[in-house]
Amino acid sequence: MAASTLTEWFIPHSIRQSNEQVIKARTVVGVGLIAGALAPLFAVEYWMLHHVAMSIGIALGGLGLLLGPLLLKLTGGVRLTAEFIVACMYAMVCWMVYVNGGILSTSIVWFASIPFTAIFVASRRSGIVWMLLTLAGLGVFFLLSATPGQLPPVPIDRAEVPLLQAKSLAGLTLVVLCLAMAFDKAKVKSLTALEQARGESERTAEAMQIMMTQVTRSIHAASSASREIASSTTLMARTMTEQRHRADDMVQVTQQMAVVTRQNAEQTGSATRLADNAGQAANTGGEVMHQAVLQLNQAKDAIGHAAQRLEELGQRSDEVSGIVQLIRDIADQTNLLALNAAIEAARAGEFGRGFAVVADEVRKLAERTQNATLDIESKIDLIIDGTNQAMVAMREGSQQLQAGRHHTVEAQEKLHGIIQESHTRPTCWPK
Repeated sequence: MAASTLTEWFIPHSIRQSNEQVIKARTVVGVGLIAGALAPLFAVEYWMLHHVAMSIGIALGGLGLLLGPLLLKLTGGVRLTAEFIVACMYAMVCWMVYVNGGILSTSIVWFASIPFTAIFVASRRSGIVWMLLTLAGLGVFFLLSATPGQLPPVPIDRAEVPLLQAKSLAGLTLVVLCLAMAFDKAKVKSLTALEQARGESERTAEAMQIMMTQVTRSIHAASSASREIASSTTLMARTMTEQRHRADDMVQVTQQMAVVTRQNAEQTGSATRLADNAGQAANTGGEVMHQAVLQLNQAKDAIGHAAQRLEELGQRSDEVSGIVQLIRDIADQTNLLALNAAIEAARAGEFGRGFAVVADEVRKLAERTQNATLDIESKIDLIIDGTNQAMVAMREGSQQLQAGRHHTVEAQEKLHGIIQESHTRPTCWPK
């Protein structure tokens, strides 16, 4: 567990966006740490055999291998670090073969690990390049070994050579095994992480599907409320048209009443000037006054009906205000759902980009619905204010009309008395 944590520490965050890069990074770090940890063991052994040059070369090579993971941590370059580690191993093996007897050295078998390691930590192309370099190195050491005096003397007793050869082969086998295990572990861990990411993506997709269902329901509710508003607005417009027609009728009745009043005044003047025709004029005035009373009664009924329609219009305006408030609540809820959708899409990362676009469009639709609701609400407030003013004016007109009707009735009663007197007075006049 501690080794796994140490390996993960050397992998920078910029590499974790790609599973393939993570696998390679874990393999590179594992090879650098394992090879760097094994190198001191061989360095100590050759130090005890008094082969100082061999011991120092192995120690420096191991230090270079340990610096590989640190290079990855600082630069984030997986390929650069892999080539650096392979180069350190190649230089260390060349030095070991050079100071340990050339082509007949017990360290010559370590050349086999160079192309193998390059393929593991870098790529097949890199393995081919390092294989060619390995063959070139073998050729150089073959020529050096064939020429006496070209290689430094080996201070190790020949009796120790078989044991050292066996240890070299065992060490090479161990390194190959560790490389394979490091690669397999990195692959298994990355596949596990990929499976977890897939499960998380599926859960995110299910959450987005549920959210889209809720958003669709909210949109349908908003559409239904909009249709109700349109219906209520149409009804309100029809009511206002009827009110205008009633007001026109009231104006006509008032004009007729004014005409009748002027006619009544003319008839009264004529009755005053023409005493001989007083009876006939009085009868005519009585009929005209009776018609005026009837017209006033009709005007009263029309004004009462118009006032009733205005009261209904006020109630309709209150209903429309409630519907507007409902739409505003739905728009707020839709906006909140769009915000939650954007948050879930952001958590989903690459998989949630499409849902983020849908969530943004839903948020824009909610904002347009809020703006339209505010506009409708302001217009409805204007209609309600106009309706209230019309209701006040209608009440005042009704009161004035009631007073005029009362005066007209009194005038009719007085005129009726005059008519009665005009009918009875001739019987009392002297002949």
